[in-house]
Amino acid sequence: MMEVAYSLVLPVFGVVVVGYVAARFGWFSDSATDGLDTFVFNFAIPALLFRALANTDIPDVLPWGLWGSYYGGILIVWAVGIGVAMSVLRRPLKDAIIIGFGGGFSNTVMLGIPIILTAFGEAASVPLFLILAFHGLTVFTICTFLLETAQAAERHDGSAPPSTKQILVDSLKGMARNPLLWALGSGVIFGQTGLTLPLPIDGVLEKLGQAGIPCALFVMGATLSRYEIRRSVGAASQIALFKLMLHPIVVFLLGSYVFTLPVMWLKVATVMAAVPSGVYTFIMANRYAAAPGAASSAVVLTTGLSLLTLSAVLTWALSF
Repeated sequence: MMEVAYSLVLPVFGVVVVGYVAARFGWFSDSATDGLDTFVFNFAIPALLFRALANTDIPDVLPWGLWGSYYGGILIVWAVGIGVAMSVLRRPLKDAIIIGFGGGFSNTVMLGIPIILTAFGEAASVPLFLILAFHGLTVFTICTFLLETAQAAERHDGSAPPSTKQILVDSLKGMARNPLLWALGSGVIFGQTGLTLPLPIDGVLEKLGQAGIPCALFVMGATLSRYEIRRSVGAASQIALFKLMLHPIVVFLLGSYVFTLPVMWLKVATVMAAVPSGVYTFIMANRYAAAPGAASSAVVLTTGLSLLTLSAVLTWALSF
């Protein structure tokens, strides 16, 4: 199992390193990095999300226990992470949202899916699909709303604080301009029409989507070169601690003692929670200028440490 972890994690880490080296030595300019970031956020990732949801069917019987265990774990870790980031690290709300987000958001596509299917086979496909069915839609919508709300509050820096209504209106306007949410929402709607994407359109979306994750990893590495990693050690360490230890523990406890999941479902949910922070943590941080250095460092740190922690969780899951 250690060999499986190495073979899946090292290529991810390698793309980040290539981006970092390219930017650090001036082979990839800041303007090129910003341009590639725009492509990732406005085109590649939306195409990936839309196509995934357009081909997803909502199950007839909704698995509330599985969703309560996994999504409940995310929300608990997120809330605690925000509180710790603000009270202990003295970070502003917008930074704290990203720090909390990184502690509960897994790299589902690049690591979660292949690791779980390799470890457990087809028996894991049903709970895996059910976790992923609304993962992006749920988590990104909440994260975007919180970041837009915090950003709207920051813009009103006069003596009179903005009203709750004004902050809400500003945050909703910002969400309406977010291509990720448009992709998620339209993907769900199209998926429930029963229609099939025309092959040429599906092909275009597939090609754009395939470029999304590698380009995002490269941009993450390039952007990481702009920041002094030692200034983000505290926040990145918090994210790593929450993501690799607290998140799987919370999900396991919820699945075992609150919702009493079937054994295979419990294994899949716990292992998915033990997967390192996803690159979307950095994408959201960079887009909203909310602790991008900490987010970049945390994705790299959790990916590297997961070679040990994820292998330990997998060993436990395969033992019964």
